[in-house]
Order: sequence, then C-alpha cells, then structure tokens
Amino acid sequence: MIENDIEESERTSLVPSVARAAAILELLGEYGGSMASNEIARQLGIPKSTTANICLELESLGFLVRREAGYRLGRKLVELGGQYLSGIDALREYYDLCSSLPILSRESSRIAILDGTDVLYLGKYEGRQQIRLTANIGDRFPAICTATGKALMALLPPGEAEERYREKPSAFVKLTDKSITTVAGLSKDLAEIRERGYAIDNEETTPGVICFAIAVSGFRGDTSAVAVSATALVQRVTPEFRQSLLNDLFTLGKGLSNPLAQSDRRR
Repeated sequence: MIENDIEESERTSLVPSVARAAAILELLGEYGGSMASNEIARQLGIPKSTTANICLELESLGFLVRREAGYRLGRKLVELGGQYLSGIDALREYYDLCSSLPILSRESSRIAILDGTDVLYLGKYEGRQQIRLTANIGDRFPAICTATGKALMALLPPGEAEERYREKPSAFVKLTDKSITTVAGLSKDLAEIRERGYAIDNEETTPGVICFAIAVSGFRGDTSAVAVSATALVQRVTPEFRQSLLNDLFTLGKGLSNPLAQSDRRR
C-alpha cells in the first residue's frame, strides 16, 4: 500500500513539469525564434527558477538549443517529427500516386490532417507548375481558409465544426477578402462540399490561387482522415482543366482510402 502511494505521488509531481515543458515547446514553436527563459516564464506564468530548470533539462535532451538571446527549438524535435511522419504509410503512397497521375503530377499538392480549427500539413508535392505557397510540411493554417481544412470539417458530425467556431470565435482568420468569417458562411460552405464531394479555396488563402481538396476517411484500417489538395493559379483553371484536375484528385483519394472500407460500401 505504501509503495503504491509513493508511485502515485511521483506521477502526480511529474504532471505539472511535463505540462510546463510542453507549454514551453509550443510557445517557442509559435514564436519562431530565440526567447530568454525569464521571458518564457513571464508569458507562461511559471516561476523563473522552474522555467530555467525545465529549459536546462530540455536543452540536455536536445529539444532546445541555447542562443545568445535565449532558447529556441532543437533538432531532436525534427528527428521525432521525421520518425512520426515516416511511420505514416499514407505519405509514401501520396507521393507515389501524385507523381504517377497525368495532370496532378505537374501541379502543386498538399496532404493534411485536421487538428481543432487548424489543418496540419504532413506532406507537399511540387510538380513542374510550382506555385509559391506558404504551406510547408509541419505548418498549421486556419482550417476555415483552406480547401483541405474545409474538406475535413465536412466529414465531422453535423454541427460540430460550427460549434468549434462558436466556442472559439478567434479561429475565424481573414487572410483575404474572400475568407469565410461567420458560422453561417461556414455552414453554407460545408453543405455545398458535402453535396458536390470536394472543397474549394477560391482565393480565400492567397489572392490569385485556387485550391481543390477531398477528404479521405481511413487508410489501411486507420479510422483517421486526411485531406489531399491540388492547387493552381486562377487564370489557368479553364472548365476542362478543372475537371481533369478533379479527376486526378479523386483518383488520388481512391488510392489512399481504405480498400476494406471500399469493399464494405460495395456490399
């Protein structure tokens, strides 16, 4: 009994330190540069001595590196991120399929997952028609502005996406004049996505750029969903090119989807 109490006490004492370490990593990730430990402590409301000790431990493990101005994220995080991504079979399949498709192989594409009101980009494919896009691997973007984000939100149970934005109004981010900024606008767009089977970012993220995306439910037995996209300059998208691009996008989605789920739907 005493031994169990000691183990429980140790676990309880570790929880705040782990949470604070995670908060420090997230803060530095959002900041994007070096930050002194006393500034980290101020922003997170953690005692300075505790912050300094946690930063030292994270530095010794390679999660942080020290610079003259303070701390910044270390290479160990990149290694862990790479190990995580390498374990996702969908990524390998994604790149292979993109390069094999007649139209999409020449265009720009992304693969992403939904995280709250953000999309997290897991991979990017650049064809010969490269577009200067800001979304890179590991980047987060407001889901409301992106085709991948809206395609994934359309898979959620009715009303769930809208509720996320009611609870967090700050998630409405206006990147261009065409960005959706209301719950009503989101509901209308999601209904249209469910009806036609794909999402559109029509200059909602970047002026002059249009993006199409579809969501894929489950891969190799996984119940999670990913979204894949195809991006082009608005001026290039004729009705014929648009249809060819969508055909390739649906072929890509079929290649990434769970074959067992497809079999179940045919029964």
